[in-house]
Amino acid sequence: MTPSLVDRMFTEAVDRQRLERTAEAEALYRAILAIQPTHAEACYKIGVICHRRRQVAEAEGLYRRAIAMRHDYAEAHTNLGSLLLDLGRTEEAVAGYRQAITIKPDFALAHCNLGAALKVLGRFGEAEAACRQAIALKPDFDWAYATLGAARLEQDRVEEAIAVCRQAVAISPALAMAHYNMAVGLRALNRAGEAIAACRQAIAVQPDYAEAHFGVAQCLLLSGDLEAGWRHYEWRWKLKEYGWLQNLHGSFTQPRWDGGDFCGKTLLIYAEQGIGDALQYVRYLPTVVARGGRVVLAVHPPVMRLLGQFEGVTVVDVFTPPLPLFDLHCPLLSLPGLFGTRLESIPAGIPYLKADPGEITRWGARLGEKKRLRVGVVWAGNPAQKGDRLRSPRLAAMAPLLLEPGIDFVGLQVGPGRDDLAVNPLPARVLDLGAEVCDFADTAGILAHLDLLITSCTAPLHLAGAMGVPVWAVVPFAPHFPWMLDRPDSPWYPSLRLYRQEQPGTQWSGVVARVIEDVRKLAAAGYP
Repeated sequence: MTPSLVDRMFTEAVDRQRLERTAEAEALYRAILAIQPTHAEACYKIGVICHRRRQVAEAEGLYRRAIAMRHDYAEAHTNLGSLLLDLGRTEEAVAGYRQAITIKPDFALAHCNLGAALKVLGRFGEAEAACRQAIALKPDFDWAYATLGAARLEQDRVEEAIAVCRQAVAISPALAMAHYNMAVGLRALNRAGEAIAACRQAIAVQPDYAEAHFGVAQCLLLSGDLEAGWRHYEWRWKLKEYGWLQNLHGSFTQPRWDGGDFCGKTLLIYAEQGIGDALQYVRYLPTVVARGGRVVLAVHPPVMRLLGQFEGVTVVDVFTPPLPLFDLHCPLLSLPGLFGTRLESIPAGIPYLKADPGEITRWGARLGEKKRLRVGVVWAGNPAQKGDRLRSPRLAAMAPLLLEPGIDFVGLQVGPGRDDLAVNPLPARVLDLGAEVCDFADTAGILAHLDLLITSCTAPLHLAGAMGVPVWAVVPFAPHFPWMLDRPDSPWYPSLRLYRQEQPGTQWSGVVARVIEDVRKLAAAGYP
């Protein structure tokens, strides 16, 4: 049978699309639909083209139209699922992939993509099973191995994750995602040099791979190469999680500040990450103020009152639009790079934060006369922060410390971490002030009366360090980059002592035992 005109046109369009003559292919597909509006394949092919152009609304409509024409169109269900996954509509994506698998059980791509979506939902066991099914159907499926590696990383099965990522790379050396996932695993094992090399392999394949550049940044900063690290750190603005400020306030049209004098102008400095990060990097504000004009600092409400102490700085709420009028802007965590910070040039003016005298008096009355070593305790950070389950030991792990005699413990835990108290109440002799703390000005007032703070890697650590209060931090095996590797102290905070986890995971008993041993010696010595 002689192929019809539409069939010939479709074959020609597919050939042109394969040769990356996309505009010509799309024109032919659209011409086919003009002749035959129910041509599901042409509709789907235009959807693929729009999807690649990030014309997501049109692509979604075209995929759904193709499915309406042909209910058993597994490829259209799968591509629609991928589009929905990119849009954050993960449950819908899972439904699409499952529908594709129902239609075509041996469709390896649908199984692999289902694994990726289930991983996003935190259903890691199911994600792994889906990836394994994809590999069973297609043993050389590089993407399935890389996705399986990502699912294993989320379950802290790091060595296994690295192994399957190596399999993916062996199959397809040009698969950037596999190199990056391997780098994440290597970073989790503190093998920073190898992680940088794996990230660079990903970048060689895909030069605009923002996650890989950001991975290089974190490993360089962790290794102490701050100058190079800060340069790569600017890639964070290409990551989805750093878009919240623009979503809230809209993209800034004013120029980015270049670090020069700005006399007669208003400069907006804005917090972009967590409260602890804000407390760490406001140390640069005096240097900024010295460059000229008016400075507006947009930060989280819990630190606004505390940070009002900086002369020449107006403090506003970063979450409440509209922001004041400004001429220039700069993200807070870009200041170290802007000022060329190296290990030896970290601003060392400690304390750069102080408690308000009125708060010192108020909390002094609440605490009463100090008769022996007084130690504050914090056991958890913000659970919304990625990786918090690895950095927060929780109250159950810290509980043995609170049984030590000869010490007056003060609970400073606020927020969701206080949920632990329902299962593990504090000993009666611990003075729990967490429920009375309204903001970090309160916390500073309490810290001014403490001999020591023992804490997880969270905001009170940074406040104590900024105030010059002795602080001991229990940190995970793979630490936040300012804590670097294999050192008990920090160039950021002279009063900080680090207690590092011995192995990856959520086991803290060894760390807490070392803390107890040292605080026992401190109490026995009659400190202070």
